[in-house]
Amino acid sequence: MNTEGIDTLAAILRRSLWIVVLLVVVGAVMFDLVRHSQGKQYVAHSQVILAPSDLSQLFSGSSAYVDPNLVDQTEKALANSPQLFEQAASATGGALGSATTLEKATHVSKSGTTISFSAVGPNPNRVVAIANAVARAYPAWRANVAGAAIQSAISQIQDQLRGAGSSRPDLVSQLNRLKVLRTLTTGNVLLVESASDATKTRPRLLRDSVIGGLIGLFVALLVIAVREALDTRVRTEEEVEGLLDVPVLGSVEALPRGTQLATSQKGRERFGDMYGLLAANVAHDTDGDRAVVIAVTSATAREGKTTTASNLATALARRNARVVLVDLDTRKPAVDKVFRLPPETKGLEQVFYRKISPDALTWTVPQNGTGAAPVPTRSLRSVDLSGNGHPHAGSLRVLPLKGSVRGGIPAHHERIQEMLESFAHEADYVVIDTAPALSVPDMTELSQLVDVVVLVVRHGRVTRRNLAALSRLSRTWDGIRKNAVLVGVPRQESYSYYGE
Repeated sequence: MNTEGIDTLAAILRRSLWIVVLLVVVGAVMFDLVRHSQGKQYVAHSQVILAPSDLSQLFSGSSAYVDPNLVDQTEKALANSPQLFEQAASATGGALGSATTLEKATHVSKSGTTISFSAVGPNPNRVVAIANAVARAYPAWRANVAGAAIQSAISQIQDQLRGAGSSRPDLVSQLNRLKVLRTLTTGNVLLVESASDATKTRPRLLRDSVIGGLIGLFVALLVIAVREALDTRVRTEEEVEGLLDVPVLGSVEALPRGTQLATSQKGRERFGDMYGLLAANVAHDTDGDRAVVIAVTSATAREGKTTTASNLATALARRNARVVLVDLDTRKPAVDKVFRLPPETKGLEQVFYRKISPDALTWTVPQNGTGAAPVPTRSLRSVDLSGNGHPHAGSLRVLPLKGSVRGGIPAHHERIQEMLESFAHEADYVVIDTAPALSVPDMTELSQLVDVVVLVVRHGRVTRRNLAALSRLSRTWDGIRKNAVLVGVPRQESYSYYGE
């Protein structure tokens, strides 16, 4: 079963959860405020129950088919007749208002043989009185309407009998039959159920909050849909591979705030193994007979390339390799801050300006998980990288850059080449932290001196446009292996093995 779509949807909901919560709360509060501003409202229901069959038809023996929909429409038309409300207003002596007032306050509905008169208003006693007044006026009003034609026929027969006397027994029989029929037409309304109290419909805190919350949820889903449609930031390995056309070696979760080295915080096994997997993938297919020069770069700033370079170098050293980490970010060097080198430490710029040997500026760093201060390389012969106090065959040496370099890499290309060649004789891996590839030409210049490039892509930060530009640029880096790593991803289920 392909779960990619479900995972994508879940990721969208996780990063948009704050929008959903915010708009649901705002919707509930706003709807409550609106309902309170509209004032209180009550509703009362009075009902009349009609006879299931027309008694006059049963008496007359008529069996003609009548469309039930037509009967319903007729009954509703009668119940909404202005004359009914005039009769109700007249019966109450105008105490509840005019016929127009009663008609505006009343809603009529029909269900089966029941007609409901619902009165709505701010006063509970008044709406009860209105609903009962209209319902009580309905039986007489309906009887008058239904018996109007019969009463007209009775009057005509009575006029004929007055002219012909009592010598017309057929007219007398018809007159008696019509009188009985008129009586039956008044019996179609069997019962009136009066309203005893009114129900409050506004405001109702729980119901209004739920309705407002649902409205807020609907708006939130629309906002999320628009946001996702306009958002071009990259968040998945598939997007990275598709845009850069290079393999993604792995994904690394975001380190805890304020932490840059995976071996110097509580979950060092969890995060250390993430970078260990990255190091294993980088080391795969490399030639063991010569030092491998690895450049770490990114499309834009603040994507985590320095953190990635530092942890990659540490992970390689934990694999019993001799590693040299060189800071060549000529604009904003930061490796010295990651390893907390002393402020007075001299950096690589001394090699460029004063012709000092790089070995004199290199620091050997013990990664024992305690954040101990670095020690100059000449005073250490072995380094503890295991985190448990036992010496490791691997070593990690750091060559910091303490200030920006005028002219960048192009101005010192030959000196850098000589330095990397000297490190290649005494190390297995040389890891270089470079400036963002789209910002300065440093990475393009270094591409002639490196074997592997690791492109760091930060989850949810870099855009597809930036990665497309980086892909076009990387095509000019001939003869080197290019890989990518997605960093800063949300917590992954694949690492739940470690627990909390």
